[in-house]
Amino acid sequence: MSRPRRIALVQAPLGRPEPLIYPLGIATLAAYLPTHDLRLLDPNRDSDTGTLRSLREFEPDVIGISIRNIDSQMRRDLFYYFLHLTAFVRDVRNACPHAVILLGGSGFSLFPEAVMRRIPEADLGVFLEAEETLPALMEALDRPETVPGVYHRSGGAIVFTGVPRLPDIGRLEIPRYDLLDPLPYADQGGVGVQTKRGCPLGCIYCTYPQLNGACLRLRPVEAVIGEIRAVAERGVREITFVDGVFNLPRERSIGILEAMKDGGVSVRWRGWFTEKGMDREFMTLCRDTGCPEFSFSSDAYDDRVLERLGKSIRTSDIDRVVDSAAGLDGVRVAFNFFWNPPGQTPESFLRMIRFAIRTKRRLRSKAGGIIFGDARIEPHTPLWEIAVGEGVIDRDWDLLPDSMEGLKKTFYMNRRTRFLDALFSVYSLLWRLKRGLLSRNPEIRK
Repeated sequence: MSRPRRIALVQAPLGRPEPLIYPLGIATLAAYLPTHDLRLLDPNRDSDTGTLRSLREFEPDVIGISIRNIDSQMRRDLFYYFLHLTAFVRDVRNACPHAVILLGGSGFSLFPEAVMRRIPEADLGVFLEAEETLPALMEALDRPETVPGVYHRSGGAIVFTGVPRLPDIGRLEIPRYDLLDPLPYADQGGVGVQTKRGCPLGCIYCTYPQLNGACLRLRPVEAVIGEIRAVAERGVREITFVDGVFNLPRERSIGILEAMKDGGVSVRWRGWFTEKGMDREFMTLCRDTGCPEFSFSSDAYDDRVLERLGKSIRTSDIDRVVDSAAGLDGVRVAFNFFWNPPGQTPESFLRMIRFAIRTKRRLRSKAGGIIFGDARIEPHTPLWEIAVGEGVIDRDWDLLPDSMEGLKKTFYMNRRTRFLDALFSVYSLLWRLKRGLLSRNPEIRK
């Protein structure tokens, strides 16, 4: 066994103020490094300057930086986190010139070689889930080529040691809340709890199957309840289930909610849901266990477009959600749609707008929001193949561009209905004006 190391695990900075999200990934990884001297740092909470000061004081041997998001994923509110990250890593290298810098996280795993090229200060990269890779790498830091799932530099080249096996999350450790207090993150569900990994759905734009596998890997219900209790004991009263889709499979999610009810676990919670199998009975159980709002990625309101997007739902499923919410007190539902996805036609667009208007009128205060956006084209997804085939982007287009202008071109727009893009610009302007008005006059929200 190698000597204990001084390891700083850092959540990547976003580069602008946003609601705080607890760095669940690095807090969980810390539980797998029990023999090392650890610090967990979040520049989004403590500022870049404060984080750099902490690193200088700690003098770590290893600095692991977890990249959660590359960009905001919203063309109406576009921001390129990665550009800020590259400058931050340069500052980290200057602050700790002798430390080994390694990168990881979902953002890294989407663009591993490109990130290693764009951030030459990084010595190593950890691909996909790191609960097994990172401890093994700390035991063989001078021999990274022996550890699966690692990107390293050799003779000026970037070398990958091969795809690692996915860890057994049935034995997933509880995050080290003692190293980073979750309470400052408690507003608006900023503290996450994970009940499973993987996603078997076939949405053509989604990267979850790449990052966590296409098969569901479930945590034991008692482990999920134990983690909720652990975070609640630290004063957190609202959490978010960070699964790609919480109510899949339905019976498993019911088991978690029944266990919360039977065990007297009292927290508010949120999550993302599929409309499939959603009904008034399930929504009632969610409400009674603390869920005030349901968020859905419906994406389209036309069966042909939904099928083109690889969705497992149909408009009847979306309608059933609205019907269920209309007959139930104490709930809100939010829908997200793509403005101009593959398969969009003028008729399907108008159908979607009519749904939005009709739903707003019917649900009134129960309508938590109907948001429109565009799909970000991600590598190795069916949407990338469609975008290339339709000429939206070239096959060699850089999906990790070096500028904001380049980033704007990584969003899909159906060329057959490109006139809708002009309407989206108007929608985006109105959205930004409304957000600015609400930020200056919070009483308007009431």
